[in-house]
Amino acid sequence: MKYFVLTFFAVFIWAQDSLAIFLATDPGQLRSGVPTDVFVAGDGDDHGNLFLKSAILAAKVSRDRFPQRQRIIISAANDLYSDQQLLANAGFKLHIADSSRLDKSQILSALKFPRSLLTSLQFFVHSNPQTGIVLHKRTKRLAHTDAEFFQMGSFLARNAVVIFHSCNSGWFLAPAAAKLWGRPAFGTFTADDFQEPMSDGKWYYHDAGRYPEHLSRVGNTTRILRQSMRCGSHDCLRLKPVNNNYSGMMGRFDKGLGFYKGFAKSEADLPQAMIHYALLMPSVTPLSMQSSRAEFMAVVKDWMCPSDKSGSLFAACSKAIDSKSFESNPKLNFYAGTPVSCSASQCYTIVKCSTFKSALGIKSCKTVDVQDKPSTVFSDQMKQIMKGVQMFEKGQISL
Repeated sequence: MKYFVLTFFAVFIWAQDSLAIFLATDPGQLRSGVPTDVFVAGDGDDHGNLFLKSAILAAKVSRDRFPQRQRIIISAANDLYSDQQLLANAGFKLHIADSSRLDKSQILSALKFPRSLLTSLQFFVHSNPQTGIVLHKRTKRLAHTDAEFFQMGSFLARNAVVIFHSCNSGWFLAPAAAKLWGRPAFGTFTADDFQEPMSDGKWYYHDAGRYPEHLSRVGNTTRILRQSMRCGSHDCLRLKPVNNNYSGMMGRFDKGLGFYKGFAKSEADLPQAMIHYALLMPSVTPLSMQSSRAEFMAVVKDWMCPSDKSGSLFAACSKAIDSKSFESNPKLNFYAGTPVSCSASQCYTIVKCSTFKSALGIKSCKTVDVQDKPSTVFSDQMKQIMKGVQMFEKGQISL
């Protein structure tokens, strides 16, 4: 263990001012050459430690699905004592580095740390299309145009997936990652909000009034992991896009999408990536490499269908998936706004932002159509998912 701690401080050279960055590992001593899942939690700002809580749950899912892998969480600290307790309670060996800011160079160091290729890289962060990922206090960021962003791809295994759990990450971050890194990347096209599992077994946005009043948060559950785990209030959190166009501090967008969309440099990489994503997703049933088609489809519906309070949109979407309506109707859509049109590698609507307006405190971004094409994204992604399910059933998935 002494060697591990010395190695940690040799790799991470921090400014000596305050305890503000955590690195935690599972197991305590990492082994070189072992596939590794990495979870990056940015500064929660107004959300406190909710990003860290979401990263911890995702890491627990990784441990449950892929016990042969090892895991690293790197996080900007929100509350020193609380964050340490959260990580320790989740079974992570905690390492604390002295620094006041989490920045992109430190993320690069964290990716080098395990001396192993990464099987997944997940970000739980604030972000916007203009300046990218928020790492610390909205001043330390990671943009898709940064040299450090480009370098991150060199740490990814061939079968790796990347997931940006953040607002509007599908406009630039996910397509750029897929192109630059040559690995499938998932992102969003509207606001991303926190969800919790409720007593009916489904996930809802956790704010009061956004789930049916007769429901309560679950206590102990076996719906997320194969062993029972305690949830309670804000202990089991995930992020999911809302089902409306983005409207917020950056502007008002005319198009969006209500689920995480996968991008890839080669469309042939998407079916396996869809299965990998589903296995890493906290959902309504604990998947494994031995799961049935019915179990996978329950998770797919949870992923692709809107989490509406009434359940009517979810029910219609679920029925359409069961009947395979997406095969005959390429324009099938359950998004409450106007869905964006995209291929496997790019979209035909982009976001343009004005630096001048932003400097004046004016909402500076808007969506602009590059080509006027109807959206077939729901249908296209469902077809890729079903190809992945077929490959899984034939034993053709290599993770």
